[in-house]
Amino acid sequence: MGLDAKATASLIFLIIYAFLFATLLFGFFTKRLKLFSCYICILFHVLVRLASQATGLAFGVTVVGYANTGLLVACFVLGGESSSIAF
Repeated sequence: MGLDAKATASLIFLIIYAFLFATLLFGFFTKRLKLFSCYICILFHVLVRLASQATGLAFGVTVVGYANTGLLVACFVLGGESSSIAF
């Protein structure tokens, strides 16, 4: 079972956002980043984007005939929410 274009793009961005999430968490745990700074907004944005990319990957992997529309709706809602977070 191969990955289509949507699943491949979701997987690439999922890896990038996971790396950024781990880097931000490392900065918070080592106290290099302050908890009440702009980085907490970036961390929240990355967390929502991780959820969006994960649902996009799950939707892209499912068989087209048996596609779960709930995953598609979750992908769109989480993608919209992450882009509407104001900095």
